[in-house]
Amino acid sequence: MLREGFQTRIQEMEGALRKLAGRAPRGEYVLWGLFLGLACVFLWSAFSGPQGAVEFLRLRGSLRQMEAENRVLLLQNQALEKEVYLLRNSPAYMEKVAREEYGYTYTGEKVYTFSDIDPSGGEKAAEEDPGEKAPTPP
Repeated sequence: MLREGFQTRIQEMEGALRKLAGRAPRGEYVLWGLFLGLACVFLWSAFSGPQGAVEFLRLRGSLRQMEAENRVLLLQNQALEKEVYLLRNSPAYMEKVAREEYGYTYTGEKVYTFSDIDPSGGEKAAEEDPGEKAPTPP
């Protein structure tokens, strides 16, 4: 009889242990909760904030735009350097610029300017009579 009572008690304890083994302990739930919480915080900080992925993409686009502007400015700078060189070293180019941009002429030279505006107040028609010739300057 003692033996039967002892065996029943062992069986009851085994049943209770099996029940406990079937359930996850509360500590494990807490650890999983902490892990998921930390993962969410990590992902949030990775995608937002001053050093996040969104800011990185914005800065990369800004960098590409600045590099394109830099290339344009470099080409403009090279063109200006060429013009400065020509103005300093080429009398023919200097004369061309003085005549075209500033309207300089030699003494006794006459300048004729032609206008596309009709004296009646409107612009000339695009098509003119083929028999009509424009007057030549004297």
